[in-house]
Amino acid sequence: MKVTRPGSATPSSMAAGDGRYPSNPYAAYTYGRLVRKKGAPDPDQHQVDIVNRDILSAEPPVPANIHDIADVLGIPDAQVTPAVEKAIARLMQRVNGLTDNLAELQRHQIELTRAEGRDPFTGALSRNSFMQIVENEMALVGSDRTTRALMLCEIANLDDVLQRHGHGCKEGVFTFLYRTITEFIMPPHQVGYLGCNDFIALLYNMDEQDAWQRGDAISRRLKKHPFFWNGKYITIIPVFGIYHVKAGDTAYEALVSVDYALRAEKEMKSAQLQRIPSGL
Repeated sequence: MKVTRPGSATPSSMAAGDGRYPSNPYAAYTYGRLVRKKGAPDPDQHQVDIVNRDILSAEPPVPANIHDIADVLGIPDAQVTPAVEKAIARLMQRVNGLTDNLAELQRHQIELTRAEGRDPFTGALSRNSFMQIVENEMALVGSDRTTRALMLCEIANLDDVLQRHGHGCKEGVFTFLYRTITEFIMPPHQVGYLGCNDFIALLYNMDEQDAWQRGDAISRRLKKHPFFWNGKYITIIPVFGIYHVKAGDTAYEALVSVDYALRAEKEMKSAQLQRIPSGL
């Protein structure tokens, strides 16, 4: 299968206009860590590790000395009695507790940052997040040498799957389809879930043949390795529509165009099936 790589995965290009990465700052979090310019100092590199979700420290903690704290508080050494030492120890314990709470809040904030913009049902980019990325990319079409295309994917036999297996397997089917799509459409390309029965991908530097080869590879993988649920193999039949974005397109117009391409593909396949003699 011919694979056209979108270019170098250098994070420094994400803030530029070459289109190899989404241009909006929000999309930077979809890769797991904040983007910064190459060679630029990272002031937070010793504080937060987004991937490991751990609060890191540049230096090992040094046990606080009660006399040092008393000096900071302006208490003369002669007045540091056992009672004062106990009071300072209780204060230090309280400060340590507040520090631990702050670290936990920072971890929670990182969790929310990583999960923000993701559809909890499938794990793909949510509709709003994906369309924001597309909207930002529309402003760059024609201003650089990077081409952009949308690929819309729909499960053609979803009604049959629901009738045979019920809604209980729907979430598993969608999650399985998303994982399969991301095996062939990886970053810097973006994959989102529009809701209902529609997955969508934003592709960089792919011509028509490249995009259809990706779709064919996904279809073959699903046919060769169907979804296994409740002791049964469930066949998933995807159908694709592809639209190459043109200069001047809005995000909404691009979405309408790729949806029209998918409907045309479904009608063509339906017509082909109708021409097959019955019983074959």
